[in-house]
Amino acid sequence: MSIVIGTNYVWNIVSATVMGLQTAAFAGCASRQKSRLDLPHSAEVGSRATEKLSDEENEEFARFQKVHQAHVEYLPLAQSSVLLAGLFYPKLSAYAGAAYIVGRLVYSISYIKCGPEGRKYGVFFICPSVITLLGASLYGGFKALALI
Repeated sequence: MSIVIGTNYVWNIVSATVMGLQTAAFAGCASRQKSRLDLPHSAEVGSRATEKLSDEENEEFARFQKVHQAHVEYLPLAQSSVLLAGLFYPKLSAYAGAAYIVGRLVYSISYIKCGPEGRKYGVFFICPSVITLLGASLYGGFKALALI
């Protein structure tokens, strides 16, 4: 079986690129948050630098950091899956990639505004999209190897 990369695959490349830009944007938000709170660039949650913050500021800072960490943790999986699944199912994986991007945006905003309770709104989009991308990657790969 040969893999033909058609024009539909471009949307997978766009999705993977936007995922990376989204992660970088929230890293920038976390960095600006440190500047606003007059923290050194190397400040982390629970470090000496954050001792001067009020409880409310410390909680807000922690939420920004957790959102950024969540982006970084899933980025390699999401990007590689959208690119690999796109080789076999370009439209399906592009839609799943778009759902992931929307879900990650909703997750980030709702987590920053509402705290841990806000995660559930974004996860509604993120989990099905990641499962779809992984399933399409594996199924397409196994099918290409004539294992199914």
